Amino acid sequence: MLELLPGIGVMLPGGAGVLRFRTGADAARDLLTASADGVHLGLRCGSLTIGDYPELRHAHDAWLGGYLFQPGWNTVAEFDGLRLTVAGGGPDAAGGLAGVEVRRVRPAPDADATGVVWDGADLFGHPAEEVLAVLPETVRLPEPATAVAVPALGLRLGGDAPVGDTWGQLTLTDTESDGWARCCAGRFRCAEGGDGLVGIMR
Repeated sequence: MLELLPGIGVMLPGGAGVLRFRTGADAARDLLTASADGVHLGLRCGSLTIGDYPELRHAHDAWLGGYLFQPGWNTVAEFDGLRLTVAGGGPDAAGGLAGVEVRRVRPAPDADATGVVWDGADLFGHPAEEVLAVLPETVRLPEPATAVAVPALGLRLGGDAPVGDTWGQLTLTDTESDGWARCCAGRFRCAEGGDGLVGIMR
């Protein structure tokens, strides 16, 4: 089970420890290497760095969507059906962990080992609407149409999810520090044309 600890980080499966927000890239990579089924570098193809985007809001949207390449923060860890990707905190806080993306990449033979849990509820293991019913103050996001934010938890569900009737992707962000604060007031999206695909596909 992978447990979300809003404001703190993520408890890794099997009692491997807590991946804490504001941890440096090397320490985060070492913890993941010691505990995951496998660790590799993410693909840089098709990604841009912060300086490559014409405006900061585009880089912020790319960060939220997993398109932004941050040197030193492209570690990807596999945990029996889950893929975990880490991200630094943006232009004013790039040295510390501020975002953890979790994706379900295949059905797991042992649901208990691969659950993604917050407050006792498996966010990937129950119908999407049932999950929303137990989360505090959810906000529907306009893009993508399936995305939902939970500002109080620093949680964003969606992206390519839900998968069937269940969620299959989430991002947990640090609620204590926000390196993107000068970009926009919203933690989970930039208004007025923020678009993470600018320069990549558009």
